[in-house]
Amino acid sequence: MRKKRFLIITSDAGYGHRSAAVSVSKALEVLFPGQVDCQVTNPIQETDTPTVMKPIEKGYDLSVRYGPGLYRLSYEVSDSRFMSEMVEGALGIILQKILTEAIASFKPDAILNTNLMFNKPIGKALQEFDRYIPAYTVVTDLADVHSLWFAPEPDLFFLANEWVKVKALENGVPEEKLVISGIPVSPDFALNQVDKQALRGSLGLAPDRLTVLFVGSGRVSNLEEYLEALEGIDAPVQAAVIAGGNDGLYKALIGRSFNFPLEVRNFERNVPQWMMAADVLVTKAGGLIVSEGLAAGVPILLIDYLPGQEEGNVRYLLSHQAGALVQNVGEFRAMMRYWLANGDKNLLRAAQASASVGHPEAAMTVAKALWEAVNLDQDSKLLPPKTVTTAK
Repeated sequence: MRKKRFLIITSDAGYGHRSAAVSVSKALEVLFPGQVDCQVTNPIQETDTPTVMKPIEKGYDLSVRYGPGLYRLSYEVSDSRFMSEMVEGALGIILQKILTEAIASFKPDAILNTNLMFNKPIGKALQEFDRYIPAYTVVTDLADVHSLWFAPEPDLFFLANEWVKVKALENGVPEEKLVISGIPVSPDFALNQVDKQALRGSLGLAPDRLTVLFVGSGRVSNLEEYLEALEGIDAPVQAAVIAGGNDGLYKALIGRSFNFPLEVRNFERNVPQWMMAADVLVTKAGGLIVSEGLAAGVPILLIDYLPGQEEGNVRYLLSHQAGALVQNVGEFRAMMRYWLANGDKNLLRAAQASASVGHPEAAMTVAKALWEAVNLDQDSKLLPPKTVTTAK
């Protein structure tokens, strides 16, 4: 039997888009072994076609880190259906050719998109083909979702929660196109539910110590001072740091010692295992990293967020009492002490709240929907599918 081919289109402006794409690809391979052929691609950077989008995408990290005020202003000014339609028109002109070439080259049975730039261009590219190819979109933001996500072309949108559904409806997306799945995270969160203490032992951590996981990136500049604040916590703690490519942070911590055990990694492939081994996650408010923490059922201490885009992630986490935002070392230490008071009862409540809104199965949900779409009988493929199996 011919393998079903899935083209997953993503972006590297930020970290969450590709991570979600790879997670769905892995889920397809886990659920349907030997029956799928998946290609995850960034058509802006991974083709030879010249486009003005290449330097714009590469400059994204610098703009959000060193010009957050300007980034926030541009984000808020453009966040309407009217403005988004103007941007979509330009994107369609710029990106249609490279997307048409990508589709023609790979010949997919279905397409999944994980970045807001590509909805309109994918729709225009598909007009060049004489067969129906299902095209779905995963929205990779938790709360403050930009209107550009909701171009009318995709057959289905996979959303993080009801908050995002409200924004989609406000932008004119029919309800039958909306599926609340959660943001796709690694299938390992759903498949590898193991004992926390045993998992710590396998990672070289002490099984019986309170474990605080710090996850950084090139956009997080103050993580080290929060790590130092753990020395003021009157509890048997240990910490693990995944620098996330922040070479300066990694090099600074490798040579340091603290009054608690510390494990330091720069990049780590098995992040789900580290999260499921932790009691507290300390990080910035990116939609993907927050979704991973919730999937692991771990309380999240946010120490940074991107103005505009990530402020909604902060509100979502706080409104569900699944974590806290701290803005200095004193608040960090106070929050840790609060969670550890009363025999860790406060920490346990936050962990339960985190698990209650987590979606460890999100990538599986999207993968199953894609599989259903390409396995419909030929008569059904004359029109986009209107129903799909959903998860919580």
